[in-house]
Amino acid sequence: MRAAVYHGRGDLRLEEVPEPKPGPGEVMLRVRYAGICGSDLHELDHGPIFTRADRPHPLTGVRNPVVLGHELSGEVVEVGDGVEDMATGTLVAVDPLETCGACPFCRAGAPNLCPMRAAHGLSRAGGGFSELTVIKRGMAHLVPAAVGPRNAAVVEPLSVGLHAVRRGRLEPGTTAAVFGLGPIGIAVVLGLHATGVEAIVSDPSERRREAARALGCRQVLDPRSDDVVAALRDLTGGRGVDGAFDAAGVPATIDAALDGVAFDGVVVLVAVPLAPIAIEVPRLRRAEAHLTASGGATAQDFADVIGFLSAGVYDLEPWTTTIRFDEILPLGFDALRRQEQVKVLVDVAGTI
Repeated sequence: MRAAVYHGRGDLRLEEVPEPKPGPGEVMLRVRYAGICGSDLHELDHGPIFTRADRPHPLTGVRNPVVLGHELSGEVVEVGDGVEDMATGTLVAVDPLETCGACPFCRAGAPNLCPMRAAHGLSRAGGGFSELTVIKRGMAHLVPAAVGPRNAAVVEPLSVGLHAVRRGRLEPGTTAAVFGLGPIGIAVVLGLHATGVEAIVSDPSERRREAARALGCRQVLDPRSDDVVAALRDLTGGRGVDGAFDAAGVPATIDAALDGVAFDGVVVLVAVPLAPIAIEVPRLRRAEAHLTASGGATAQDFADVIGFLSAGVYDLEPWTTTIRFDEILPLGFDALRRQEQVKVLVDVAGTI
């Protein structure tokens, strides 16, 4: 079968690999669509970051080369022993995390924080950029057929965005700023709108700002020409926003989030920076702001996003683009590197 295999920095190859087989408690999927995540691009350009080059992953024993792709939808084609609630043809969205199940985080209902966690498409055998892939049954979330396989492939980043919104604990009718309008930033915007919070957004990419406008954002800022902090204060009567979400992971956006938040507001760190970032304590003390972080998503986030998609709450068209599998490098990774697209979905099954 065909797969996109990551061998190391700058080295992603479309090649033939053996077909997998599901073991006990596992499900084999025919991948329909898989999204290219910013972490996939970072891995290709700057890795190994999330993959294992030398030492095998302690939970899965996997190291490079590895099939990339952790945002995916697929149809069940075969199940292993012990899986009795999955019929062939069932459409699922995949939670990419495999966790230990025994640590304090797992026992507390926060497996997304498990220190032993492995991610499908990064540190597990197989990945979404392959025609067939095998996952644990617990990683599969059933999706109503009406949602469709293309939309189902976006459940994972939407769940990450919704989880970040919930970390902010904002009330309906409040206002939040979102810095960075990549897929996770857009997912945060959609999560805010779904929970009744107005989003003011900022990004230097015109393509991404256009997507935000199409999603109903009334205040869209360009940090190259706008004084973003001043604008946030002007738009909120001088007090600042109730919450600020950094989905860019660079010093300028974190500083702007700290400077633009209101008294007793919250700053949520969502992005994964490529390098350490210093946070100036006086900026945080200025408004006695709360600083928190968000990592991954929970099963409840997945379930709620699937419900939102089923109800038509999320609009995906303004910010998603579909390409063929053999276009994954020129129209996928390269286009994202140039910020010409927001979310690229790879039609792995070859339906377009």
